[in-house]
Amino acid sequence: MKTLLAALSLLALPISSVIAAAPPPIAAFGTTPVINHVTLSTDGRLLASSFGGEQVSIVILDRAAKKITQRVAFDQKLKLRTMGFVNESVVIAVFSITRAEIGDSESKAEITAVFALNALDGSSRQLLEAKANNRIVPASASFLSRHGAAPGEILMSALVTDNAAAGAAADSASRAVLSVDPLTGAWRVVEKGNRLTSNWLVDRQGVVVGRVEFYRKDQQTSIRIKDGDDWRTIHEFTDPDFDVIGLAADAKSVLAIGARGGERVRLWSIPFDGSGPKLLYEDTQYDIEGVVRDRYDQSLQGLRIGGLSQPVYWLDAKAESRVRALEAALPGRNAEIVAYTADGQQVLALTESRNAPGVYYIVDFATNRAEVVGQQYPQLAKVPLGTVKEINYAARDGYAVPAYLTLPAGMEAKKLPLVVLPHGGPRARDSGRDFDWWSQFMASRGYAVLQPQFRGSTGFGQKHELAGYRQWGKLMQNDVTDGVRKLIADGTVDAERVCIVGASYGGYAALAGAAFTPELYRCSVSVAGVSDLVEMLRWVENRGGTESPAVRFWRKHIGKTSDPDVAEFSPARAAGRVKAEVMIMHGVDDTVVPYVQTEYMVSAMKSAGVRHELVQLKSEDHWLSRSPSRIEMLAQLERFLGKHLGTPTP
Repeated sequence: MKTLLAALSLLALPISSVIAAAPPPIAAFGTTPVINHVTLSTDGRLLASSFGGEQVSIVILDRAAKKITQRVAFDQKLKLRTMGFVNESVVIAVFSITRAEIGDSESKAEITAVFALNALDGSSRQLLEAKANNRIVPASASFLSRHGAAPGEILMSALVTDNAAAGAAADSASRAVLSVDPLTGAWRVVEKGNRLTSNWLVDRQGVVVGRVEFYRKDQQTSIRIKDGDDWRTIHEFTDPDFDVIGLAADAKSVLAIGARGGERVRLWSIPFDGSGPKLLYEDTQYDIEGVVRDRYDQSLQGLRIGGLSQPVYWLDAKAESRVRALEAALPGRNAEIVAYTADGQQVLALTESRNAPGVYYIVDFATNRAEVVGQQYPQLAKVPLGTVKEINYAARDGYAVPAYLTLPAGMEAKKLPLVVLPHGGPRARDSGRDFDWWSQFMASRGYAVLQPQFRGSTGFGQKHELAGYRQWGKLMQNDVTDGVRKLIADGTVDAERVCIVGASYGGYAALAGAAFTPELYRCSVSVAGVSDLVEMLRWVENRGGTESPAVRFWRKHIGKTSDPDVAEFSPARAAGRVKAEVMIMHGVDDTVVPYVQTEYMVSAMKSAGVRHELVQLKSEDHWLSRSPSRIEMLAQLERFLGKHLGTPTP
């Protein structure tokens, strides 16, 4: 394989050119992917990619001319979430930005902004931007389909007010489908919904076929299909975990995934005739976590299956053969087709694994040639990274808990210092296919890393997930604790050198570990973690109302504010039990777990005389979206772990 372009390789070095270093610098892991969100035009002539750093920029590469033709920088407050070509020359990029709520500078929200970029001249514009006397509600726009009501236009969904009054409230608006000219920004309403409309169903020609409505009072979702000038209901349900994922390719049924009372999450078809959901596919052991669909005709190509390895069950032989060919050429890596040309001959693929950083390739199946586009983490090329093992261990009740164990390269798995790294969510399981920069960073510093997929995690069947409901600090925490004790018992790790680290729910687990199993951990690090469950529930209620979907979710997963266990298993209310040294890091712009959660814990630790450190991450959100924050977080973590666990050398 050859490097596609020297201009790109300056920032994303070809694999063969990087000399290994041990250990790699912090920035090698903490910098957001140098090259990311790579996408291919429908004719294959142009590539678009974002480049990491303190300010997001998008570059356009002309493959025929072998040079970068456009480079567009965006406001440094914007965070790119996804992008893609909608035709031969127009890129749609979806950003998010953290904004303070109107009239309340302490309350913040993450809102979206959709931009269109003309790849030919480098011009860009925000689509459906809310301005004075504009009928679009601020931050309500989202990209819907690359087809519009007229050639060259695209479909977008947005909340539209019934009057032109500036500052109209979102609750006075209805969701509509708009046909938008991405080059001029002009738009017009194609289909109007109502205040209950939450989503639209659009076929591959860009025709609105149906809509989804959510009745907040009854917590009921309805799927309605357009029937002439009327709308006909084909199915209603109240299960919040039954997710509509779009139309089937023939536009005669709706696809959805959910358990519907079964043992695993399954794939369903909901026919337009109103006969109800029909089971399409069910794995014999794990949940269906998602689907792979054709970029152009929306046909089902494969199903993403859960479990530790997260394989794809292929339905399309041609799509499977292409992925298998890439994986055979790059052993140990998973390949994902992220874009391809309309004729299917040229394919853009991302290859990676838990211990192999992502590399983008262009493959021309007509000529059987492959070219390297660039690497996400170029400084880690040729660097020996940690070995990842998929394990299962017995919890105290005999239940088998799946987990990932990362061992430092070149070190014997005996009496190692351990970092246990519970994931967030708590449903948001760790990926078995993607590069894990955080665990690999710690392994590069000589620490074993355990990532338990404790009960409550998705992907391992309904029994596994439901067993974690309302088990914060209890069964879910026990699964983490028992994994640590197993590694101590078999001699893999040193019982005197164990630290628990985590973000979001994982941050809660880190604080809970220090509070409720104080004898087990030498230190604890929480990043954007929940510390007071009662106050967290109240915050969610105040933001969305007592009957909002978010409140229902948290009540189901945590409990009610009046439940004794909710207060009892709040680390901030048990700070006096903590013996370990604690470090808390938290972004001040967090819109998921408010910064006040850290203030509760810090105040409680001060009162209890607990040794602790506080690191405030400026201008940072819940996801550590910016390189400076990731680098600072890893630098603080390296220092803190070295202080309390020692600094082993791989």
